[in-house]
Amino acid sequence: MTSDLTDLNSWQLTASRATHPSQRVAPLLSPGDLLLEIAAGIGAVTVPTHLARPATSLQRELVLTTPAYDVWVMSWPAGQAADLHAHEQFVAFHVVSGTVMEERVTAMGSTRRVHTEGSTALVPPHMPHRLVSSTAATTVHVHARALANTTAR
Repeated sequence: MTSDLTDLNSWQLTASRATHPSQRVAPLLSPGDLLLEIAAGIGAVTVPTHLARPATSLQRELVLTTPAYDVWVMSWPAGQAADLHAHEQFVAFHVVSGTVMEERVTAMGSTRRVHTEGSTALVPPHMPHRLVSSTAATTVHVHARALANTTAR
């Protein structure tokens, strides 16, 4: 079977093989560090063309799923924001293009961080946060999420 990288299934297969942590020798990573590696690795692979085009609404595509984590590519139009939310498990995101402003809310108040193209961030479990596409163009990021029962022991 011939592999054509313009084909979405081939892109998914290549991304999952090239970036899976089992493809390199490394010390055992914490679940958070593992998700950072996965998000950044898949973010380094070309994003499917239809997700890199200018977006008029939030677009999500599941590109990899395992029993321990799943990976989504998300495309946001300029100015679009997610509602304040929290995840039960670790989440890492890698900005492929554009800029993402992340707001985190704690009992002490809120903090905002700007994540530019090429940056990767880890969100701990139960951390209320929201993301905003804070650029004039479409923002694309890879979102790697731990699934149930995979948090640090």
